[in-house]
Amino acid sequence: MKLSLCINSTDESEDADSNTNSDYPYINKIAGVLEDELTKFYPISKNYELAEISITFMKPEEIRTLNHEYRDVDEATDVLSFPMDINESENMPVLLLGDIVICPDEVERLHPELESQEAMCLMIAHSFLHLIGYDHDTEEKQIEMWKIQDAIKNRMLEAIR
Repeated sequence: MKLSLCINSTDESEDADSNTNSDYPYINKIAGVLEDELTKFYPISKNYELAEISITFMKPEEIRTLNHEYRDVDEATDVLSFPMDINESENMPVLLLGDIVICPDEVERLHPELESQEAMCLMIAHSFLHLIGYDHDTEEKQIEMWKIQDAIKNRMLEAIR
């Protein structure tokens, strides 16, 4: 199974055609790590030749609107995850896992102790786990999810360095 990460930006100042995966030099290495993790933690992925995750970068005011609309929290946040309903992918050749929305400004503001690459890998690892069904709504689940997300983050960092 191959995992495809589709990168988008809502920045209108950029040429829409310039928002391709080639603009993100490490994306294939990150996809490789997530691909390995996907088959480990999400067995249904083995039924597909291709899986896909969309990653969109947004400005604080845009992610604040999404956060308010979907979580009823009227503030900007660093990352949001929108998992797809697995039933929607049943009759498709591609396993559509869902969307990750990242606000780089908020990532920087909320995680000043982390260097940029580490913070982005953390956001992707965290959201990836949400897309495949993990949550941190209890202390027990949080401990498990944090442990797995840190391992994934570290694998991604190792792959891109």
